[in-house]
Amino acid sequence: MKSRDIAAEYIAKCEEIIKHDTIEALSYLGEECVKRVRDRSPKDSWNDQTGNLRSSIGYMVLYNGQPVQRGGFMPTTNAPKGDGSKGRSDGEKFLQETVAEVARDNSFALVIVAGMNYADKVEALENKDVLASTQLWADNQWPTIEKNLQKRIENDINKIQLIM
Repeated sequence: MKSRDIAAEYIAKCEEIIKHDTIEALSYLGEECVKRVRDRSPKDSWNDQTGNLRSSIGYMVLYNGQPVQRGGFMPTTNAPKGDGSKGRSDGEKFLQETVAEVARDNSFALVIVAGMNYADKVEALENKDVLASTQLWADNQWPTIEKNLQKRIENDINKIQLIM
């Protein structure tokens, strides 16, 4: 094999490692954010009536403007007036609309939504936390996740160096 071919193969493997590991890190952060929003008590969030707001919480990871991972939008089981099915569908729709606005080429993105059209009113008018504290938490967590991601990428690239 020519050294040029070996270099091209090595670069391609490095790019794949960076993509894979970054998508995993962003997916992990997305899952943790969804859990933080959904798994709080009514005292720390809001009282469910239909379950729609809680079920409208979800995320998507994008790479080069394309969806590569998604999560959330789970039904609720303890709302007195429903299971959140409208929230799930509205959340999915809102996520697609939001992703279309933020998708960029050659980049990674994590989009987290509360898809019910009244989510901002719950935060503003009822002084209940929907996504605000979770965004602050995620911003605070990212430096540690990024540092761990960098170490993981370096370790994974070092492994392919050993076999090439």
